[in-house]
Amino acid sequence: MKTISLKNIWTLVLSLIAAFPLLPKVVESILMIVFFILSIILYFKRDKGILKHNNNLKDILLLSSLFVIYLLSSLYSDNYVESLRFIILAAPILMFPLCLGFFYDTEISSKQFRRIKIVYITSLFLSLLITHFHLSYTVTDTISNWNYRNLFEDYTRVHGTYYSLWIGFGILILINEIFKKKRSNRIFYYLPFLVLIGYFFYWQITIAARLPLFITSILGMLYIVKQLKKTHRLLIISLFGFACVFYIFLKFDSIKSKIKFDLPEGKYALQHKDMTSEEIRTGIYYCSTSLIKNSLLFGYGVGDVNDQLNICYKQKIKSDVYQLFHYNSHNQYFQVFLAAGLFGILFFFFNIFNIFNISIRNKDELFIMFNLLLFTGFLTENILSRHDGVIFYSYFVNLFYFQKRKR
Repeated sequence: MKTISLKNIWTLVLSLIAAFPLLPKVVESILMIVFFILSIILYFKRDKGILKHNNNLKDILLLSSLFVIYLLSSLYSDNYVESLRFIILAAPILMFPLCLGFFYDTEISSKQFRRIKIVYITSLFLSLLITHFHLSYTVTDTISNWNYRNLFEDYTRVHGTYYSLWIGFGILILINEIFKKKRSNRIFYYLPFLVLIGYFFYWQITIAARLPLFITSILGMLYIVKQLKKTHRLLIISLFGFACVFYIFLKFDSIKSKIKFDLPEGKYALQHKDMTSEEIRTGIYYCSTSLIKNSLLFGYGVGDVNDQLNICYKQKIKSDVYQLFHYNSHNQYFQVFLAAGLFGILFFFFNIFNIFNISIRNKDELFIMFNLLLFTGFLTENILSRHDGVIFYSYFVNLFYFQKRKR
């Protein structure tokens, strides 16, 4: 087989991975394994097994920092099984920079990336459409929004917040594409984009993961305003601000009732109607910050973080909600701090600062929005503690990073 043919297969597999919203996890894993093997074969065909191209080694280390953090912190974890689970889970964070920046050191062309974005948007749309039809036929009675979200998660096997992040990025891709194609003013050209954006927003609202919806709306609005003439910007900003104030006014009592930052108390079976998610998060962050203070420099090791949190929940919070349900730190930054201490979080911050700096330096607006969407999402979820978050982050951040770029 000629090298060029192998390269085409490599490119095809890379593009197919973008269909992860539609693919079963087994298929995702097979595609990534095949992609990894093809990358190694291409490396040996090109370099005859000799390490010659090492210009990207620094980039690879930075892009795979979370994997490195988990690996090193596992050395002083007592729970080896949990440590191994996290290391395996984080493997794509190491695999993608190795494949794109070392084994087959190539820059992703604009044409390739556009094809990948088409695959991603198409798979996202088909996945939502299939789920929509399924739920339409299976849900015959009126149910609450929360129960509908649970049915959505059961069918897709993806946590609602993660799916909402996927959808949010899809919306930002479509908005970006609309303004990149200014050559056409025909409504039939823009109509499919607008219909998809509307359908994606419908699902974000239905899933009701608040932060992804809020960040997507803000980023999308700011991007649109930036593209408009200066005379129109003030009008759009004023209308958007008025809409936000009006919404807060209508929902003020509901919003006020949710703002509770006391630690939860009592048995969940008796108190669940009055116990808010904000109170539960307060308990999570209380234990997370307490544990960070007790092991500031090196943390507890990635395998022991959840064990330590569970001990804190049981000892310091007078509610059984944390024994009935599993709660991690619900903050990616806290998770890294708890796993590897001050040294680990500083290394992680250095990594994401470097990635964000690249996106700004290249004036890549979509990459900037992707970073803001993810790095803000890190504030309320351990996005990189689930397979769905790991593949989303590691796949796209490396594609953006290894595009044809100014370094």
